[in-house]
Amino acid sequence: MSENTARTRVFAALRVRDYRTYWSTGLVSNIGSAMQSVALDWFVFDLTHSGTAVGWAAGLQFAPVLLFGLWGGVLADRYDRRTLLLWAQSLYAVQAVLLTVAVLSGHAPLWSLYLLSFGLGCVFTVENPARLSFVTELVGPPLIPNAAGLNILSLNAARLIGPAIAGMLIGPIGAGGVFAVNAVSFVAVTLGLLTIPARTPAPGAPGPLSAPAPVKRARWAGAGAEGLRYVAARPELAGVLALFGLVATFAVNFPTTLTLFAGRVFDVGSSGLGFMSTALSVGTVAGTLAATRRASPRVRTVVVGAVLFGVSEAVAALMPSYSTFLILLLPTGFTLMTLNTAVSAFVQSEVTHAMRGRVMAVYTVVSMGGAPLGGPAIGWVCQHAGVRWGLASGAAVAMLSALAVALLLSRRRNSAGPDGSSRNRPAAGPAAASLRTRTRTPTPSPPLSSAHADPRVPGTTPTGGNPHD
Repeated sequence: MSENTARTRVFAALRVRDYRTYWSTGLVSNIGSAMQSVALDWFVFDLTHSGTAVGWAAGLQFAPVLLFGLWGGVLADRYDRRTLLLWAQSLYAVQAVLLTVAVLSGHAPLWSLYLLSFGLGCVFTVENPARLSFVTELVGPPLIPNAAGLNILSLNAARLIGPAIAGMLIGPIGAGGVFAVNAVSFVAVTLGLLTIPARTPAPGAPGPLSAPAPVKRARWAGAGAEGLRYVAARPELAGVLALFGLVATFAVNFPTTLTLFAGRVFDVGSSGLGFMSTALSVGTVAGTLAATRRASPRVRTVVVGAVLFGVSEAVAALMPSYSTFLILLLPTGFTLMTLNTAVSAFVQSEVTHAMRGRVMAVYTVVSMGGAPLGGPAIGWVCQHAGVRWGLASGAAVAMLSALAVALLLSRRRNSAGPDGSSRNRPAAGPAAASLRTRTRTPTPSPPLSSAHADPRVPGTTPTGGNPHD
């Protein structure tokens, strides 16, 4: 494969004009989000000199994901996703403006910062599943894996650029000025969305922008749990999400572990911590670029990605010097994004159009909702057993979870009926995969009910990522 051909495959989804507009304007907004995140953490610390207060400000952004995350997917399936995104960007901008006014006016009590952080998370619970579902409408099924990787690339690039810009601006213009810059950044993505026309094409209409025909709105009663039932009825989808949830909860706690490595293990201070974050981010960007070339996500790719990530993290935990630890963060970030991109693409490929929002809400809860649980758990291990054990224990969870999912799906495959499909198994989604092989002929997934007839991708940050990325 020539260099030009490889480059074309990496950025294939950007050939779609509307997706290219949304991705490029979204990158501007993502950089603003990363800037605000750093500035808010710094402002809270400067205000309170309390690490606990900083933790609360960050944790409250993810609390709504646990509380209301499934309902965000219901909204994404009931209403036009482009309209939801326009409203979400407007509310993000309002939150940034309120932060700006509060800080610049000198009236920013801690409770108000907590409240605004929680409000940011509430908007994110609706915006994230709507955004993930909307992207698939823009590019069409063949480009879903590539678009999922490019979305994560945007978040990781923003995490490389945004904090550096914020660090330079906090001194001369203060945290309030950085919040103002973030508020302005939403203008770009809002204008980008307005240039993307609403569409209601007929089923099977040609072209990458063709979306399935409109379906009946998801009902409210019990709709929040329908995404969970949909996932539970598809063992491969459930296995992938369970694996990713465990990895995201216990193995991806770098704000805690890297800070402790910098302060307690290697004693390199804040500058050393910055180099650690940069090394990890470089690895994640490289991993995302490599993963976007993959045309067809597989369960095997997810399992292997989780094992390789766990191995990289475990080896990093054993490194005796700061320089060798820094080097090992590169493959750790690389394998993490290989895993993250594979999961995002696999999930989005497996979901019917009628259920997409609700299933992507489950994905959001799985990838980010465990942060309030995993962070304290790994922190407790670091405190009582040592920082190296804290990082290594998360790596062990990643590897053991991957092996357990592989074993369960292999046993299920071996118990399949004569036709090669498991007994009592629902028909698979459009891109159904097995652990060892993947069918190349799409077969439509059966509707969950008559109202859901179907005629169609994380990161750090996150992905997971910051709310509003």
